[in-house]
Amino acid sequence: MNTPSEATRQEKVMDPSKSTELAVSLDNLALEAQQALSCKGSFEKAINMGIAMNRLRDALTPPIMESIMKLKGSQLGFRTDECAATQYKEGVTYGVDAVRECLIVATCMGLSPVGNQWNILAGRTYVTKEGMTYLLKNLDGLTNLKMVYHPAEIKESSTSGISKSGKEYQKIEREGLVRVDMSWEFKGVPDSETLEFCIRVNNGMSQDAIIGKAERKAKAWLYSHLTDTIISDGEVEDGREMRNATPEAGTQKPKAGNPLAGAAVPPPVAAASRQEEKPLEPEVVSSPTPTDDLKLEPESAVSVADLEKLLRDHGVTMPQVVNFCRGRQIYYVQGASREETFPPKTLEWLVANFNQVVAWVGASGK
Repeated sequence: MNTPSEATRQEKVMDPSKSTELAVSLDNLALEAQQALSCKGSFEKAINMGIAMNRLRDALTPPIMESIMKLKGSQLGFRTDECAATQYKEGVTYGVDAVRECLIVATCMGLSPVGNQWNILAGRTYVTKEGMTYLLKNLDGLTNLKMVYHPAEIKESSTSGISKSGKEYQKIEREGLVRVDMSWEFKGVPDSETLEFCIRVNNGMSQDAIIGKAERKAKAWLYSHLTDTIISDGEVEDGREMRNATPEAGTQKPKAGNPLAGAAVPPPVAAASRQEEKPLEPEVVSSPTPTDDLKLEPESAVSVADLEKLLRDHGVTMPQVVNFCRGRQIYYVQGASREETFPPKTLEWLVANFNQVVAWVGASGK
């Protein structure tokens, strides 16, 4: 005899034949949306894409979305940057409507809601490294793809200056330069490229983590190069732009080897950093260079409590500043205590740009 809970679960299970029929119907709609992207004319593409997206939106009914929502937050499904509300920051959550819209965008790109092929970051669809691998693997005409990732060459850059109080200060930033050798055949035509990608190196970041970010960038570049479809990089200020390192005809090709040999590598940093516990793979990057409009000196060890008091005096709350950072992809730590909400670099930037932050938050009204 079935218990009440077992009976309830059985009632909710869809008939297998109906489930298969529904899945085939949705797959056909997804294929129509993907084919709309290949239309040549701009109006033809826009009209077909609008029709396909609307049909998908109608087809993703509440019962279907109930199953899709069970995949949210799982590596087997798709992850998000959701976080619980605390005393000092507002929570982030994505309901059925928000997930449906991101799912439609991912589906039109040819991605699946399983396998961590895409994430929801700041309310938008973000294609992951796994998603880029899937798109390249299923790209018609692409064969013999080989990608070689060389160890990152770590470089440091510093900015120094004198504050209003007459004290000298210095800022140090780290970048990892990763060289990627690529070769492939597309529709029978062989080609190759050597590119270099700059990855911003955060505290505790290993070589594997740096190369993993370079891998996504390299695959996104190749997919865009072959299909003329732009994939958003997702990282606003992750170092300088990619540069072409392919040798000119008649010149010597760079020798393969470890570019770290002889390079000035910074001392190791403790890896137990809270930001590595964030649920999303793409990190939100560090802040822009401070302007000269200083409210406080960047080297004056100001705490989060001092910043909060100063903000309160100007009618700005800490949750408003957190929303400001999230909307502009300025790095902060989710779910942390008040004193750990902003890492030193972010706190330094907020202090150095205090007047602009207050003005921006006041103008947005958030």
